[in-house]
Amino acid sequence: MQGLQLATCDRALAPGGGAPEWVHLLPDGHMKGRDGREFELADPGALVLAFQSDGIDLPIDYEHQNDKPEARLSGPVPAAGWIKELRAAEGGLWGRVEWTATASEMIGRKEYRYLSPSILFHPKTRQIVKLKGADLVHNPNLYLTALASQENTMLPAHKPQQSEGVELAAELAKMFNLPPDTPVADLLGKLAELVKPTPDPAKFIPVAAVQEMLRNRNTELSLNRQQRMTAKVQKAIQDNQLTNGMRDWAQALCESNESAFDEFCEKVGPTIAQFFKPVENAGWNNLQKLQAKTYDDSPLEQTICEQLGLKPGSLSN
Repeated sequence: MQGLQLATCDRALAPGGGAPEWVHLLPDGHMKGRDGREFELADPGALVLAFQSDGIDLPIDYEHQNDKPEARLSGPVPAAGWIKELRAAEGGLWGRVEWTATASEMIGRKEYRYLSPSILFHPKTRQIVKLKGADLVHNPNLYLTALASQENTMLPAHKPQQSEGVELAAELAKMFNLPPDTPVADLLGKLAELVKPTPDPAKFIPVAAVQEMLRNRNTELSLNRQQRMTAKVQKAIQDNQLTNGMRDWAQALCESNESAFDEFCEKVGPTIAQFFKPVENAGWNNLQKLQAKTYDDSPLEQTICEQLGLKPGSLSN
């Protein structure tokens, strides 16, 4: 990591017993080692997230050989164990270690009594940003919880005492002028309302108002369209392009596919209109015209009367 520096901070192991599963790696907050160096661990959880993001176990070796180039070049650097899991709990950062058989026996025989974490930190702020690993050493530096021998379990995460929660609830109830026995859920709801930002009405419109406006607009458009379709079908019926019995079918077609309705009226409408025209009888109409015609006393009339055996002037009666 660019701009970061490496440091090792030794810590004591408890006497007796075997190697513990959970080990205390770093205290939280400000720390000062026996050598005078100072560091800051403001957020143990950030180191846990970095470890989980990398996705690999961290090594525990002997005497920081892994941090010394000359040791790595001279031959194998055996591991004493592997940090399999990190947790931020009471006291700082803890790690679950899978020890090798050799390291476990050496710790049990007190051949190694101290654990030293290897860290990366910012040179200006002294802020610890990452755990690089740890080592079994002989000389402690940091004042940390010793590795337990009889109870080698990780300390539980810190939880507020119940009395603290009761006092906080009482203070919140007092602040909101509510009864002292007000349920915590109601107090939290009041607190959420208090911290919830109020939008500027000049810049934001309530979502409910916009949704109602859209619903009304859609309803209006749908009603207008239906009225227009109904008027269009009625006109086609008046123009004899459709029969009155076709009204419901035509209405459904026009609402679902207006272009198909227009095409039907254009192509089929004229044929339907022919059925509404009156039927003419040419012979009867000609006879009516002949009967309605008047004749004067002309040579033609005389000739016709003679041929039919009628008296002259009969055609004029």
